[in-house]
Amino acid sequence: MVVKFLGKSHKRHWKFAPRLAENLMWYLFLIFKKPGENNMKRKRLSVALLALSLVLVVSACGKSTSNNSAGNESADGKIKLKFWYWNGAVSDSTIEAAKEKFPNIDLQAEKLPSGGDFLTKLKTTITGGGSGPDIVTMDGWISTMLSYKEKFVNLYDQGARDIQPQYLDWKWKLGTSADDKYMIGLPIDVAPVVMYYRSDLFEQAGVPSKPEELKEQVKTWDDYFNILKQIKDKTGATTTSIVDVFSSIVGQSPQTYFDTEGNYIGDQAHVKAAWDQAVKAYQMGITFPFSSDSERNAAINNGEIATFPGASWAVGDLASAAPDTKGKWNIAYPPGGVGNQGGSFIGILKSTKHPQEAYEVIKFLTSPDNLVKGYKEFGNYPSTPEVYSKPEMENKNEFFANQDLSVVFGEAAKDVKVAHTDPRDDMVITTLTKSLGSVDAQKKDSEKAWAEAQEQIKRQLSR
Repeated sequence: MVVKFLGKSHKRHWKFAPRLAENLMWYLFLIFKKPGENNMKRKRLSVALLALSLVLVVSACGKSTSNNSAGNESADGKIKLKFWYWNGAVSDSTIEAAKEKFPNIDLQAEKLPSGGDFLTKLKTTITGGGSGPDIVTMDGWISTMLSYKEKFVNLYDQGARDIQPQYLDWKWKLGTSADDKYMIGLPIDVAPVVMYYRSDLFEQAGVPSKPEELKEQVKTWDDYFNILKQIKDKTGATTTSIVDVFSSIVGQSPQTYFDTEGNYIGDQAHVKAAWDQAVKAYQMGITFPFSSDSERNAAINNGEIATFPGASWAVGDLASAAPDTKGKWNIAYPPGGVGNQGGSFIGILKSTKHPQEAYEVIKFLTSPDNLVKGYKEFGNYPSTPEVYSKPEMENKNEFFANQDLSVVFGEAAKDVKVAHTDPRDDMVITTLTKSLGSVDAQKKDSEKAWAEAQEQIKRQLSR
């Protein structure tokens, strides 16, 4: 009877423990009570039975607690790890390979919408507003997540420094704190910015048209503007908008809008120089009007745009936007240096009950060989330079006249310059680009537009 009673009790909530102790003591007391026992013996027996009851109750409660924490185990006893990612962040075939490699882990991969929705959901979760995953992917906004680093497992504590040499140094540092003592995400892919160009229009204009020639002869933005002027005069084609030029130049700078102490520096010479260069391109008549994406894509497809700086992920976007130009494009090393536009990471939330197992999973997903799979599947260029020269990285693309794109991307990825990022960057970028766009769309004086943008930014920062 006692065993049966205890067998049921361990599934109950702890609040029933006092009643269990009371009932158990009386059951046992009645069983062992003998007629004629004196009060002293009864007291001794009661004390002994009470002690036994408490031991059994504690044991039962312990089982209950253990079962509650086992919510991270599947019905078959496997360790359950929930994984949030968006389509294209991690190769689906690699996720399946991870499930096979770790048979003791039930990896529950949940594909969510990308972009702002994903970021909002993650922020809500880590600030206490929802039930989160064990493993999560992050995009270029990982700098925002570093503000919540205590909500993530420090991957250095799990042994991440041992694999650091496999990755591009600049990419690795984007997932770490300023003092390099805390790491919240292992690198997945990078997005180096290169020059996309119509080789046929370049040939028609009589300017360098081979990737090797362009790398040697178009080193600065002024070089780029000069050949663009020739292309415009001969073919009528331009580059993309004044805002695109500005964003690309700023993206190559080792500093952008805030310094490491959080001070605003977006009004200083390095940003103003990028602004002035973009205005110069506009005044030379070599930029496409500031317009919608659909208008821009139509212009690319009909030959009004001959070249533009773009990240590695733009390969697929270009092929979709301009199907009529298949076989006419190439890529080359960009003027002015190499920036980066995107690339993701993968980390572990502190709320996980299995940090070491989760780390083994993300280490596997971001291993050099698995990052090659991701590149082959959807073009995410790996963050592991050791693979760049491997035969399996060859990527001859018909849309780009069978040029091996990996050669240029690999050269560019190693030369990327990245600046310190700040959660307030988006506000600054939005304000500056909107104001710069008005120079084209509304013919506003560029100096006036600059001054108004800076005034608005500083007003927002003072709030």
